[in-house]
Amino acid sequence: IAWQLGFLIAVPIAVFLFLGFLADRFFNTEPLFLLLGLFVSIVITIYEVYHLLIPLIEDKDKEEDA
Repeated sequence: IAWQLGFLIAVPIAVFLFLGFLADRFFNTEPLFLLLGLFVSIVITIYEVYHLLIPLIEDKDKEEDA
C-alpha cells in the first residue's frame, strides 16, 4: 500500500504541473495553468487517497469491534 499511496500522491501532481507548465508556455499565460494544474492535482490526490484509505479504516474498525 505504501507504493500505491506514493504513486497516488506524486503522479497526479507531477503530470498536472507539467501540463500546466506546457499550457502556460503555449498560451503565454504564466502562471495561470500551472496554478490550475496544481489545484486539480491536489483535488484528484485527495479524492484518490480518500477512496484508498476508507476501506482500510473501515476494515480496522470492524476488526476492533469483533
